[in-house]
Amino acid sequence: MKIKKAIVSAGATREWIDPVRFISNASSGKMGFCIARELSQWIETIVYIHGITSEKYSKLENAKNIFAETTVEMKNAILSELEDFSLIVMAAAPVDFKPSENQNQKIKKESNNTLNLLLVPNPDILKSIYESLYKNQISNTILVGFAAETNDLEKNAMEKLKRKNLNYIIGNYVNKNSVGFGDVESKIKIFSNRGIVQEYGPASKELLAADISNFLKSNL
Repeated sequence: MKIKKAIVSAGATREWIDPVRFISNASSGKMGFCIARELSQWIETIVYIHGITSEKYSKLENAKNIFAETTVEMKNAILSELEDFSLIVMAAAPVDFKPSENQNQKIKKESNNTLNLLLVPNPDILKSIYESLYKNQISNTILVGFAAETNDLEKNAMEKLKRKNLNYIIGNYVNKNSVGFGDVESKIKIFSNRGIVQEYGPASKELLAADISNFLKSNL
């Protein structure tokens, strides 16, 4: 199959609580950036859709760059780019929940009070992609997701792959001590409906991105 376009997402989304506070996560965007750069070696059109990233991962040369701050913005940006013969790699870390209300003014701290923050679900981007592909009869696409887990990687990755109708899912462990985040070595496992089909690492994200690109190219 000849892939005409790659759509790669990267980085974290951000959901505002008030004008000075927000919910986000520690994703640097490095993995998605490196994957998009590697895919550009053999796919003509690259669409790089990123949320909040480190500065050096905020723009990819020779690609269509789209900034999406919130999860909804990222979902809409990806859906607008879908077409036949596309490879979609969801390497971003979109925030799963957002505040039910976005306050227009800074919430004042009261010394004797607690703050109850009601969170509601954000749209499921991978689910939205699959539904859009089906609804609009977009064919010959490959959908790749990521599973960043703190435990039970294989179980959680396989459940996500089947639940979201993915072709492949790339799993890795993460935690607040920087495992899996930023400029650190990582180890990944690529899953299909057959289970684990390939493992790479520990290695830098630059090398892992090259491994992922070569895997996809050889398995299309």
